[in-house]
Amino acid sequence: MKLDIFMQKTSNLYAENRLMKFFIVVIGMAVVINTYVSYRALNSQRTILVPPVLNSKVEISGDKASDDYIKGFTRYICGLALGYNSAAARSQFVELLTIYAPESFPAAQKAFYGLADAIELSKVSNSYVIQRITVDSGKHQIEVQGTNMQFAQDKKVEESTKTYLIDYRIRNGKFEVLSFGEKELK
Repeated sequence: MKLDIFMQKTSNLYAENRLMKFFIVVIGMAVVINTYVSYRALNSQRTILVPPVLNSKVEISGDKASDDYIKGFTRYICGLALGYNSAAARSQFVELLTIYAPESFPAAQKAFYGLADAIELSKVSNSYVIQRITVDSGKHQIEVQGTNMQFAQDKKVEESTKTYLIDYRIRNGKFEVLSFGEKELK
């Protein structure tokens, strides 16, 4: 770039330097603005899924998820943990344990494997029909109320209404179970 506005060469060089400094500042500002916009776009990114088992869109953004996503996982968890027979219980529990958080896994594994042993030994089956799911996003807790039916030798042994509590967290978009158990009546 050569400017010939002034009579003296030094004045022209100073003008060229000022013009180049101006463009360097403009390019630097453009880089800073581009970096900021890219950072915001990455942090506000959402993934919208429509799995075949759900009738509506579910949303996961960082450590938050829509209620429909949580309710879908609740149905899946209850199906694995509470709807079993002696032939399939162990494999269902193994699949259920893949959803557990690492720190909760050992205790859950011990409990579910013990339950699988008892189920296989006594040849019982269980069915749980969900009636109501309540999600408390603030406490990261799900309350599931439904009818539990237990069968032995194709005869109904027990039918009762039971409420289960599921403590969960969503970490990096992954649903993890922290605890699962029957709600204690006060």
